Amino acid sequence: MPQRHTAKTKPKKVALLIETSRAYGRGLLEGVAQFNQSKFAWSAYFEPAGLGRNPPPWLKDWAGDGILARISDRSTANLLLSKKLPLVDLRGILSDLPVPFVGIDNQSIAQLAYQHFQDKGFKRFAIVGAPSEYHPHLDQRLEYFKEIVHINGHTCLQFTDTRFGKRKATWEAQQRKLGKWLQSLPANTAVLCVDDQIARETIDAANRVELSVPEDLAVLGVDNDEYLCTLSPTPISSIVTDAAQVGYSAAQLLDELMRNPNKKVPNETLIPSSQVITRASTDILATESKTLTRALEFIKQHACDPISVEQVVERSPVCRTLLEREFKATLGRSVFKEILRTKIAQAQDLLANSNRTLDDIAEDSGFQSAIYLSQVFRRELGTTPGKWRKSQIQ
Repeated sequence: MPQRHTAKTKPKKVALLIETSRAYGRGLLEGVAQFNQSKFAWSAYFEPAGLGRNPPPWLKDWAGDGILARISDRSTANLLLSKKLPLVDLRGILSDLPVPFVGIDNQSIAQLAYQHFQDKGFKRFAIVGAPSEYHPHLDQRLEYFKEIVHINGHTCLQFTDTRFGKRKATWEAQQRKLGKWLQSLPANTAVLCVDDQIARETIDAANRVELSVPEDLAVLGVDNDEYLCTLSPTPISSIVTDAAQVGYSAAQLLDELMRNPNKKVPNETLIPSSQVITRASTDILATESKTLTRALEFIKQHACDPISVEQVVERSPVCRTLLEREFKATLGRSVFKEILRTKIAQAQDLLANSNRTLDDIAEDSGFQSAIYLSQVFRRELGTTPGKWRKSQIQ
């Protein structure tokens, strides 16, 4: 067990300049707290704040040992650098800062987003975000998505938020412009928004011009901020970002720097995302085929019973060859692979959100045994159920 500090071993004094107004910031603090509880390492200097708020007045004369900060502007950066203390950035807006950055792996977000839309049968794509000069790290998120879309032979349309940059638009002007752009999109377009707040605003703009989500367009956010996602008139599907792991890794890095200021550390540490939470905003299949829709609905309802390909074909008005052809053309996978994908998704949900045994999870996910479940995870995901579960709770 970690040793608590005595009078001779005082804890390090660490300033935490992290917002509490958003789920991501609170997740960062959760990870920092987990590290601190495991090490009894620090005395934290912290107060609740919003994102981008000016540094607290006490920081100017504060004599501490290290700083974790979501650095939002140059003046804040200059103040923090003037302290000449070990410093780790958690926002990534200023890419030229001479300090390490810890954040989310945007490539994993882009891959998850594309796979999620592909699973739903979408072939038309669009993105909504802020201009690159506002937040390069978030711009990178959308650029990776565009790259994946293009590699797979599709085009990706883009809307840039006009409330940022040199010529700032008002909220109403922004929503009118966004709504008009959404109206111009082809039917059945899948829209990736840079975060959940932008996703909520996108759905609001769609509603203003009488577009239905997800019937006319699907909207996916990032961060899985449950308040933002569920306060939307159409609950928002969102990619989970492991903010707690980012916070833990940043705390670990800062601790190393406080112990050895000259230690060489990575300029950038990125934590991957691995899960999409599906809510109403993407809960639709992008196809006009009643045959495919009925087959997928049957699989969704009965995959964990379990069922066979033959049972799906029996309930289809077409032969197996034609049904397989339609699955391949629309979803890019066979009927069997769709059944397996649905079963794996059920197993992942139970692994992430319950303490049930592998035997119970295998049974409720339609697998013959825990051994077979493990074999499938290794083959399809390159990991074991136990390791996958552990990755979700770190």
